[in-house]
Formats: sequence, structure tokens, C-alpha cells
Amino acid sequence: MLTSRWSERTARTVLWSSWIVAALLMLDVAPGAWYVLVVAVSALLLCLVPHALPEVSRTGSRADLLAIAIMYVGVVGLMRLAFVGFTTDHVAGLFLSFAAALLLGVVGPIYFTVWRRRADLSDLGLRLGDWRTTGLLALVFAGVQFALTLWGYDLPAPVDWVPLLVMALVVGVFETIFFRGFIQNRLEAAYGPVGGIGVASVLYGLYHVGYGMGGSELLFLTGLGIVYAVAFAQTRSALVLWPLLTPLGSFFNAVDSGDIDLPWASIAGFVDVLAVMVLTGWLARRHVRKTHATEVPVQQALSHP
Repeated sequence: MLTSRWSERTARTVLWSSWIVAALLMLDVAPGAWYVLVVAVSALLLCLVPHALPEVSRTGSRADLLAIAIMYVGVVGLMRLAFVGFTTDHVAGLFLSFAAALLLGVVGPIYFTVWRRRADLSDLGLRLGDWRTTGLLALVFAGVQFALTLWGYDLPAPVDWVPLLVMALVVGVFETIFFRGFIQNRLEAAYGPVGGIGVASVLYGLYHVGYGMGGSELLFLTGLGIVYAVAFAQTRSALVLWPLLTPLGSFFNAVDSGDIDLPWASIAGFVDVLAVMVLTGWLARRHVRKTHATEVPVQQALSHP
């Protein structure tokens, strides 16, 4: 029985990982809005394969959906304020609003998960899990991404790309925790894998309206959101996406477009944001350990009156 379940899980991982590689390769073939159509239809067809979908425990609640809605509106609103309201004409306002959005998307889910739901950080994908599978998939997916984008690409001077790399890494932490660990996990718990991944991917695409992007870009990013969501679902570990796959993609787009010009000083700002994220995670882990240390003696006393 255990062997059968292990084989089924392995077959499912191979099936969907092959699809992810194919979907990444399609980035050079299906332009713009066509990408979401190709990705969505092929994924739905693959769902028809027997045992292609894992069993997901339905533990969603109205409180989860309300928390998602409030934080999502807050994040998109702050992004919109930063990139459409302040713009580069008001750099201080832009960065403060941008930083607030990133922190809301990380600190908010950690607080809600650990202090409100009394769950562990692993519920947000902040876990090692099966490190062999996670590491292998992370390298394979990132390798395909690198081959398609940065292989043979002539980078500009370090002053032009190092700040962009730091930004991509920090934004990658935010997107992985907020959209995968929090929104996707909670929506899958409420609606199952197909509904959860579908809605989470649409929300991921639409959130880029905060950056001032148009319709075709939002559709394309929705398709990319499906790919990232399926990749995360393979191991439920954030490490399958970060620090390789998603930062590589956003870094290349930032460098290739040439629309973002960041000074060296911006690195300090992003490091500060990352430090607050890490501190919040450390405090949450400490809280979980203290809670567990308190609950165990109480449970033992109750079981042995």
C-alpha cells in the first residue's frame, strides 16, 4: 500500500514536472495573451489523467477568504499608489508604498497563519520538506528558465543590474509567500487543487495592475501564474520557486525592458525590507516553539491524571 502510494506520488510529480518544463519552453512560442490559453487548456486536459490530482484536505474557512481579500486589496492598492500614483517623479513615496506592499504581503500572512490560525510556518511553504525532490525540481525549472533568458545574454554594467537582482530576490520572497504559501494554499483548502490554483493564478495576474500593466500583460502573467502555482504544488516548499526560478524571470524582464533604473542606494532599502521579513519569520517560529512547549506538558497532564 505504501509502495503504491509512493509510486503514484512519484508518477504525479514526473507528469506535472514535465508539463512545467514544456510550459516554460512555450514562453518562446506562445506570445502574449495566447500563453494563458495554451497553459490553461493543457493543464485542464492533464487533470483528466487518472490520479493526476492529489488529495487536498478541505480546511478552508470564511476567515481565510476574508483575510485573503483584505490583504490582496491592500497589496494591490499600495502597488498602484507606488507605480501609478507616485511614479518615479516621487521616488521616496514610490519606494515607501512599494516596501509597504511587500511587507504587508509577507508579515500579514505570517501573522494570520501563526497567531490567528495557530498553525505552523510550513502552512506557508516555509519548510524544507523532501529536500531531494525540491532541490532537483528547483534546479531543473531554473535551468530551463536560465537557458531561455540569460544564457548568452550580455549584461550591462554591474551598477545597472546588481540593484535589479536584489529587487528581484526580495520581490520573489513576497510573491512566493503571499501568492503561493498563503493565497494558493488557503484557496486549495477551500476549493480543491483545480479551483484553488485557478483562482490564485488569476489573482496573481490581476495584481500586476498595481504596476500599471495592460490587459495582454495581465493575461500572460496569469498563465505564468498557473505554471508557478503547479510548480509550488509539487513539493509545497517555497524553495522550489525561490531563490532561483521566479527571481530569474523577474530579473531578466527588468534588465531586458530597461524601464527600471535603480541606484546603488536602493540595495540598502531592499535589504531593510528583507530584514523585516526575516525577523517576522523568526518571531513566528519562536512563538510556535513556545506554544508547543507549553501545550505538550498540559496534554501529558490531561492524559495522565
